[in-house]
Amino acid sequence: MFRNLALSRPKGLFIFILLIIKNFFAFNKNLSLLLLCFSLCFIPLEKSSAKETVKLIFTADMNEIGSEYQGGYAQVASLLAEHRQQDTPVFFIFGGASIGPSMLSNLDRGSHIIDLLNSLEPDVMAVTKRDFSFLEDELSLRAVEAAFPLVASNILEIGSKENLSGLLKSTIIEQGKYSIGILSTMSTAAINEYGLKRISILDKHFAVKSQAQILKERGVDLVLLVNTGIKNDVSTLLDDGTVDLILQKDSNASIRDKKNLPNNAHYVFLSNSNDIALIQLQWQINQPNTLKATWQVLQYKDLNTQPKMKAQVEGYVDRLSLLLDEVIGINLTSYNTKRANVRLQENAFGNMLADTLKNFTKADVALINGGTIRGERNYLIKSAITRRDITKELPYRNKVILLKVTGSQILQALEHGLSGLKDVLGRFPHLSGLQVTYDRNQAIGKRIISVQINKKELKLDTLYTLATSDYLAGGGDGYAMFSQAEKLNYKGQMNALISSLLVDEIRNSGTISPHVEGRMLEVKVD
Repeated sequence: MFRNLALSRPKGLFIFILLIIKNFFAFNKNLSLLLLCFSLCFIPLEKSSAKETVKLIFTADMNEIGSEYQGGYAQVASLLAEHRQQDTPVFFIFGGASIGPSMLSNLDRGSHIIDLLNSLEPDVMAVTKRDFSFLEDELSLRAVEAAFPLVASNILEIGSKENLSGLLKSTIIEQGKYSIGILSTMSTAAINEYGLKRISILDKHFAVKSQAQILKERGVDLVLLVNTGIKNDVSTLLDDGTVDLILQKDSNASIRDKKNLPNNAHYVFLSNSNDIALIQLQWQINQPNTLKATWQVLQYKDLNTQPKMKAQVEGYVDRLSLLLDEVIGINLTSYNTKRANVRLQENAFGNMLADTLKNFTKADVALINGGTIRGERNYLIKSAITRRDITKELPYRNKVILLKVTGSQILQALEHGLSGLKDVLGRFPHLSGLQVTYDRNQAIGKRIISVQINKKELKLDTLYTLATSDYLAGGGDGYAMFSQAEKLNYKGQMNALISSLLVDEIRNSGTISPHVEGRMLEVKVD
């Protein structure tokens, strides 16, 4: 809360002198009255219209430091320097979603992101599911490296019944005389999508309300919530005064149903990976319910560049280039790895990847999820393919696992893989050794029409060997049917990264010609 004094020390001294003069001339009542009125003119009266003003700079989704659109560190540094030099206090709130995945994070598990953020000096970082790209232990290590607090309000470590090591349920950030309480929530989808084993996700509303109460009891001026997920129910947290402002950045929002966005002036939402928000908050003294929020959505490309931060980023990019610019093969076909293409239909790159897993392990079949493929690129005939291309396509440090599964488990996996078509989820299956016919217009769980394994009908009670990633083998992306399957040994390096296997396959072949060949046949409705 604000602590306003009625009198400053110099003005109090001045009035004290006036009172001495008043007593000295006590015999003159008129003079005394005049002096008293004169002294009252110097007492600052607290006016109901007095305003408190702070600025927020908010962004997130900065995992690819070498990307024109997903980088922006040098531009953010310039914007921060400009506003930090001004009189109005500035809070820099970073929304996370940046530890991974990326080409460089594939090598250092996101340590370079923390190094860059330490130079930007955020007041706080909110944790999102993408910050769990390298699982719980690595995120805890990144939190130790950070010179700023990491907040995740609705996470519970199953063993300790506390928050994950290094993360806070809430925190208070301060600039000048102002203090702001920060909360951050994460979607329950993180458990399945990333195969997290050590944490559970608490109810969003329960976690926010309990932590907001603690923050208010500690006397913060405002309570902010970061990264809520696109749900219209979070607007109730604004309506009932639990929080004063919600901040979110989600560069995948364009493919989702925007009707679910809360229609509230205190909900700042960024939907482009190149966006950064400059927000002004103003409210009457001691009355946070009078808060007025106005903001501008800026883009990195339109901002100035700070040379020092640019040099720091380029240092990482140059080191990465030395490792990744090796040409490993030539494309003999054209294909693409755009998001919708790898998550909604059979894909040439997905086929090549699944074949690599199957051939390396000598499995009967292979299955890999479309969300593993992240390059978002068009490949042209006779174009060179580099190690960088493969690292960008496969930024996660997934390894190959060989499982013993039943035909029934394979069928369950295929149905699950087709269950996310409407929302363009990453669970879509790319296959080797399988041919599937399906109808997306049927109910979820009943979309498969036929399945053949090596041109023979799938038998539900027969055992097969299946090559997949350790992520899916652990139940990631909702593939729970694999989590209890028996793991088998196979000849070859048992802990090799899938990306490294594909690099070796392309380098050994010299040329590649991935193509779509009818492994996933969709029934077309006239």
